[in-house]
Amino acid sequence: MTGQSVLIAGGYGVVGRRVAAHLARDYRVLVAGRHQAQANSVAATIGHHAVGRELDITNNRLIAAALDGVTAVVSCIDQPQRLLLHAAIERGLAYTDITPHLVELGRAEAYDDLFIAAKRAGSRVVLGTGIVPGISNVIVRALANSLEGAEKIVTSLLLSAGDTSGPASLDYFAKELTMPFEVHTDGQDVAAHAFTDPTLTEFPPPFGHRWAYLFPFSDQVLYPRTMGAKTVVTRLSLEPPRLGRLLAVVLRIGAARLLAVDRVRRTLVAHRGKKAGRDEPQFALRVDVAHGTQSASGTLLGGAQADAAAIGASSTIRALMEGEITSSGVWMPEQVIDPTRFFSRLAEHSLHVQLSAAVSRDRD
Repeated sequence: MTGQSVLIAGGYGVVGRRVAAHLARDYRVLVAGRHQAQANSVAATIGHHAVGRELDITNNRLIAAALDGVTAVVSCIDQPQRLLLHAAIERGLAYTDITPHLVELGRAEAYDDLFIAAKRAGSRVVLGTGIVPGISNVIVRALANSLEGAEKIVTSLLLSAGDTSGPASLDYFAKELTMPFEVHTDGQDVAAHAFTDPTLTEFPPPFGHRWAYLFPFSDQVLYPRTMGAKTVVTRLSLEPPRLGRLLAVVLRIGAARLLAVDRVRRTLVAHRGKKAGRDEPQFALRVDVAHGTQSASGTLLGGAQADAAAIGASSTIRALMEGEITSSGVWMPEQVIDPTRFFSRLAEHSLHVQLSAAVSRDRD
């Protein structure tokens, strides 16, 4: 174990404790959260000299105390004000997170201010390192490398309704259903709504073809900036398929939208206990990239999505801790993570990314 310390905010949560377990053999892990006793208990269970630390991300004093002696930070909780992120930057720390909300950084001035602050402090920040955003972004980079560019990026994620913990928690899911968002199409931002525009998408077996619907995954926000993409679309599919069809119908109710979302929430809760078999996949990811007359795709099949999100985050923090990401600033994964090394780390945990060869396509 090295002398480097990694603080995991939300370290006793569904994903956080998995990240802590992945990193504890090699780094000094600090399991952080508002309840010291709970943090201590999880740290003791993990072992390998992991310790608990009190952290309230709304309290600047507790944030400062929690960051004492820390080398890097992994945030596994949503930060409405991003106080922890700003504090980590001020201290020149390495930082990554799995939180899904990056929409405000789509505004050039917000992103630039954050980037300049990190550059000045020597902080290396990688945002969005779960599944989507996260693993999907690194797949985009690998495909863009093979195509020498990325004009169009389509990300499609299939989730099993029985696996709605972690990054796709019920609260997050319900909130995103009613959130207005934009889709970047041919260089223009076009207003969109969740669970519209169904598109038949081929996921890896055993899922096969499934209807995937527009969904506001936030990795789409920065692709026009980081990859120069002119069209960016993110989609979600649910297993079993009838749940997707249900959402598509009830969200068109209009005045009764809140009642519709409540109905969907109750349906998802009912499916939470209906777990797949031990060896059955719980999620599937497909990423399609097109450039010029060529296109290529990448896929990933996995078990619990909380496990995959934790593996993605821990693989990113390793890249930061081991000096593979040397440039200070605020980055998305596709800008600074080497796909070959990253995919090798995923494979150590039985997550195998499959990349197709480039094929010719008709231009849109």
